[in-house]
Amino acid sequence: MEEFFDEKILEYRRHARNEKYSTLETGMYIKNELVRFERKEMFQGKLGVMLPESFVTLPAKLARIKYSSQQRPQVIRTSRDTTVNFGMSLTDIGIEEEHIKELRDQSQEALKRLNPAFVFYESGVDKRHVPVGWFEFKSYGLDTDVYNLMFVSRIGGKMLHGIFNCDYEDVLEWREAARQMMYSILDLSEEEKQL
Repeated sequence: MEEFFDEKILEYRRHARNEKYSTLETGMYIKNELVRFERKEMFQGKLGVMLPESFVTLPAKLARIKYSSQQRPQVIRTSRDTTVNFGMSLTDIGIEEEHIKELRDQSQEALKRLNPAFVFYESGVDKRHVPVGWFEFKSYGLDTDVYNLMFVSRIGGKMLHGIFNCDYEDVLEWREAARQMMYSILDLSEEEKQL
């Protein structure tokens, strides 16, 4: 009986801790470790995004292994063990805000045709700082299933394509942080125009 109460107390403490540390600004507990986030500028200062302080640039050699040349993001930040990745590409393709949903749907349909075994979950179009069309899916790697959050947005009138992925077994640990990172994207090129 005492073990039961000890477990309940620990569960309550974990819950209280996770409530307190539930945003990118406060940091978030992921896999029982407090992950701190900081704003990074990318693409010559055109874009700002909150990423874990511990993330590093994925070495080019590993990037070629993890991503085929056609799908490799221009910028990839990764955890030190390379199991958690956040990548983005800023294209030269012009896009209007009202086409974000359509582009998201086209990307999702292309992936479904490419690999019908992928399992698709939630999708949405939101606007926090920038408009973002996104969808989640499970893909299959050589040695593990992979959770993916793919998104499209608009930075300086151009299409931004991004992806977050981690081992599927860690999806419950990373999902909320991944969404908050995606929502944290700022169009710094637009801010400069308004000054």
